[in-house]
Amino acid sequence: MSTSIHVVYPLEARRPSSSTLYLLHGAGDNASTWQRLTTIEMYAQQYNCTVIMPEANRSYYTDMAYGLNYFQFMTEELPELCGHLLRLNPDPQRTYVAGLSMGGYGALKCALTYPNRYSKAVSLSGVTDIQRRLRDGEMSHGMIKEMQAVFGRELTVSPEQDLYALAQERLKNKDSLPSILCCCGSSDPFVEMNRKFAAYMTDTAFDFKYVEGAGAHDWLFWEKHLKTTFEFLFTRNEETERGDAF
Repeated sequence: MSTSIHVVYPLEARRPSSSTLYLLHGAGDNASTWQRLTTIEMYAQQYNCTVIMPEANRSYYTDMAYGLNYFQFMTEELPELCGHLLRLNPDPQRTYVAGLSMGGYGALKCALTYPNRYSKAVSLSGVTDIQRRLRDGEMSHGMIKEMQAVFGRELTVSPEQDLYALAQERLKNKDSLPSILCCCGSSDPFVEMNRKFAAYMTDTAFDFKYVEGAGAHDWLFWEKHLKTTFEFLFTRNEETERGDAF
């Protein structure tokens, strides 16, 4: 089917570009939302970074039970297409993934599934506990139907869809581990699951950082923490101590 991809390619970028960020939208948004509602172009220019913003509808960046294979699209088809068209830097150490809300879940799932493809991942107000999200008693009938299309009629979460299970698998196999940043507002409905995820990840071998501050589940918070995101992505690991706050 036809779909949309928005790309910000910095004017000063060399070919191939120095780095690539796959930036994922939330539920209810589309490929244009980051570009319309934030200063993402300014950060792309400042950091000489190509930013790729794909369309994923309300798929939770998942190979849907009753629908299309959006995770395969995100992790296989999209990088192949964009790498060919844009001559992206193929170095995984210069390839990042980030997103907000549903896209935060998608970004973490990408990096925890394929740590050899993305060296860093950022979740802003992300769904860090998909099992808890699916058990939300306040979900509307319409949203339950949407979730059933993604996760199946029984809303069963497989290990490859669960961020905790993916993190445990990476640790068990002693894989190379992506660096991860999670940010969430103190008034965000997802803040408790983000605190729980941060408490778990901080106790592991992951290079993990959690930033919480005043804010809700809105674009004021996400715009503010674009700066946090890019500082995290473009600060080399060897120059920072684990647990440093921005």
